[in-house]
Amino acid sequence: MTKLNQQQQGIALITVLMIAAVLMMFATFIINERQVSDRRTFNIINNARASEYMAGAEIFGTSLLSQFFEQSKAERVVRNQQWATTPMQFPIENNLGSLEGTVRDMHSCFNLNSLLVAANESGDRDGGADAELRDESRDAAVIDPVGFGKQLPGEKIYAKLLDSLLPSDAEATPAQLASTLRDWLDPDEEVSGADGAEDYTYTGYEIPYRAANNLLAHTSELLVIKGYTPEIYDAIKDYICVLPIQEGTINVNTVKPEHAVLVWALLDDVNLSTVQQVLQELPEEGYNEGDFFTALEGGKASKAASGRLAFDSKYFLMTARAVIHTGKAETKSLLIKNNNDFQVVARHIGD
Repeated sequence: MTKLNQQQQGIALITVLMIAAVLMMFATFIINERQVSDRRTFNIINNARASEYMAGAEIFGTSLLSQFFEQSKAERVVRNQQWATTPMQFPIENNLGSLEGTVRDMHSCFNLNSLLVAANESGDRDGGADAELRDESRDAAVIDPVGFGKQLPGEKIYAKLLDSLLPSDAEATPAQLASTLRDWLDPDEEVSGADGAEDYTYTGYEIPYRAANNLLAHTSELLVIKGYTPEIYDAIKDYICVLPIQEGTINVNTVKPEHAVLVWALLDDVNLSTVQQVLQELPEEGYNEGDFFTALEGGKASKAASGRLAFDSKYFLMTARAVIHTGKAETKSLLIKNNNDFQVVARHIGD
């Protein structure tokens, strides 16, 4: 074999090896793409299945709540009742998935949208086994009864609450945070005081935006309001909530002792430690107004908080989570209690 023939055979061998290598790369790429596509399809199917289970959990959860209050004949909503102490949890898909559900009373937190609501000047308070919460129609219109630089009753309560919750190194004061939240919520474009913030503040930012001048839809919206930092939000998030109305009652019977500041912020002439002790000793059937103030051995509802102290609830937040293999879904459903019936009034997908 001549030297030229040997060179030609060598070139042919190298060419064949290169073609084989390229084909192997293409084959590997196609296989990997198929595997990714299969996993993507698998995840989509599992997410869809989880969503269907989650929708079923909402129906099942409202049914359980109705059944509990019908059978227990409970006169009040109390935190030691089964709906609050026993989360729903059971396996699905032959133990390859799980369905969980929890319920939170939305009167055991401060509704940020109630900041603008003036105190109930009539002075009547919720109390007794048959007491009902404020008529929502009273909250339909918000009138600012104070002048520039003066706090609304709701601001005073919120500022008192913040004063006990803010980290020591917080740059903003409770009064400043209450003022900027008020301006974010109120329908006008006039600042409420020297610490307020309206469009002229937010449009001056590097990424400009405008004040909502409307109700909040989620507590995380605080992070776009002047003065609120992630540290401040983390410090207060367990004590605040958002309802699509301006009702701001706090149910004494569902506030945990560790969150006693929520009740204390509505009272005058009483120590926080006393309120914590009274909540710790919560009777099985809950307090009515008379029993609560008797247990306090003093103290009274503050003028700013008139009408906010309650002993029953009507709004609840049910969180349903479904997990199937790699599929996950979560829904938060706002429920309203009408006698022993529960209806969904709002729904939020995701955390």
